[in-house]
This record gives sequence, structure tokens and C-alpha cells, in this order.
Amino acid sequence: MINMTALDMRAIGEMRFPGYPEILSDVRIYVARWLVIGLPEAAEADELLDNVRLLATELAANAIKHTISGRWRKGSFRVRMWLGAEQVRVEVMDQGWWSGPRLRDDPDETSGRGLHILAAVATQWGVKRRWLGRTVWFELPIQFPPAEHPADLESPSWPGSLPPSAAATSTTST
Repeated sequence: MINMTALDMRAIGEMRFPGYPEILSDVRIYVARWLVIGLPEAAEADELLDNVRLLATELAANAIKHTISGRWRKGSFRVRMWLGAEQVRVEVMDQGWWSGPRLRDDPDETSGRGLHILAAVATQWGVKRRWLGRTVWFELPIQFPPAEHPADLESPSWPGSLPPSAAATSTTST
């Protein structure tokens, strides 16, 4: 899969949030609103909407729990959403350390599964390091219903030929 660039996508929403756990419901509301407004009408939105809300919330929770974004009283993080013809991309920019997020492999842990969920649901995800923090991003495909075809499509008629439905019911007399 080709990684989308800014030229392939358009920004449809961006917001800075304070680094408090209580703000996570606002993150879900904003990303859902941006997506619903930005998606083409024909797109199948339900599963995409659920997945965008889930993954954006996981990344925001990680920013709050594991970086200065949530440990410092003036900490904050930014959420940005991009929309392309076939992909949606969400970025969470935090005040994180230079080291990237790590997947945890302890099945007995009661937390720390956010990146595992991200890896399982997103088609692509990654980390970009910045001067004063990092950006964790993910992409999901936009699904469209299969093209609808009339059930009674008939083969083209030729002059002097009967349509298939009439030919099946006609009888010849000898």
C-alpha cells in the first residue's frame, strides 16, 4: 500500500486538547464530526467511524498517560485528520520523548494494549519524531458499497431478436 502524502489528502479537522483524561470524550466527538462532514455520501461510514473514534482515543490516551502532554499542567496534544479519495489519516501530535511508543507483550497487564489494537485495526501506522515531541498516525481505508447493477440486466437486443425473457417463454409451432 502506498503511503499517502499531503498532496493526496486534504485536512478536514485539527484541534489542540489539554492533556487531561476527561478530554478523551471530546476527542471522540470531534473526530466523528470531522469524518461525517468530510466523507463522501456513498462511503460506508459506520465501521470506519467506530474505528477512527477507537484509534484516535487510544492515541490521545497514550499521549496523556505516557508523555509530558498529560504530566505537565500546561501539557496538551493536537489531533489532525486528513481525508483522501480512499483513505482517512489521523495524527496525534504530543509532547513525547524522542523514544517511540513500544508494544507490550505481557498478557497479564491490565493496560498497554492500545498499540496492539492500533496495529490490528489500522492499515498503516507509524511515528514521526519532531523537534518538540512526536506524531503518531494511522490510516484506515474508506469503504464504498459495490456498484449496484439491475438484477434484470439483459443482453443487448439485435434487430429481429427477442429479448431473453421473451425467448424463454416463446414456443414455435410446426
